[in-house]
Amino acid sequence: MSNILYRIKKALGIMCHYYVRPDVDKFGSFGKNSRFSRPADIKCHENIFIGNNCRIGPKSTIMAVGNSKLFVKDNFGSAEGLTVITSRHVQEVGKIRTGGNEDNIYNDIVIEEEVWAGINVTLLRGAHIGRGCILGAGTVVHSQTPPYSIVVGNPAKVIGFHFTPDEIIEHEKIIYPEKKRISKEELIKNYEYYYLNRKEEIKKYSSLLI
Repeated sequence: MSNILYRIKKALGIMCHYYVRPDVDKFGSFGKNSRFSRPADIKCHENIFIGNNCRIGPKSTIMAVGNSKLFVKDNFGSAEGLTVITSRHVQEVGKIRTGGNEDNIYNDIVIEEEVWAGINVTLLRGAHIGRGCILGAGTVVHSQTPPYSIVVGNPAKVIGFHFTPDEIIEHEKIIYPEKKRISKEELIKNYEYYYLNRKEEIKKYSSLLI
């Protein structure tokens, strides 16, 4: 009888973990008009900081563990299957990897404003997603992506920008105060480096974007 009660209790615990709406008071911060769709697997709520108007799709897995944090700024959106993991296991010379927490190294993950993540996007420790980025379906990111870029693949590749530098400047004049706008010099530098100089190289990745 006690074994049956234990199994029922465990099953209820699993159901609550995945299907009950997350308690926003547990998060480091949780902005206005933001929500997680269910089911969701969220670990270490206190290390997760969510901005305003954020929508995280169903079947997401968010693991902001150890001393690392996840920062999601305003107006983020994702399709289902978003995975965010702020740690990874490492192996040292002369040591057997155990798979436990003692093998982990940690880095924060930052998602800037206006980012959209397609279905089954994965963000790994140290990822920094630039403002206005679009992450195509199945993309895996573990580094920095430039603002307003279109990014696809594993490993992630920049295949273009959804605005020209002039359009970004006009967009940010409307949306952001002057001190928060990205400089024209940075925008042109990114556009030339990641796109204009690499058009032939990125052609093969274009079909990955949905």
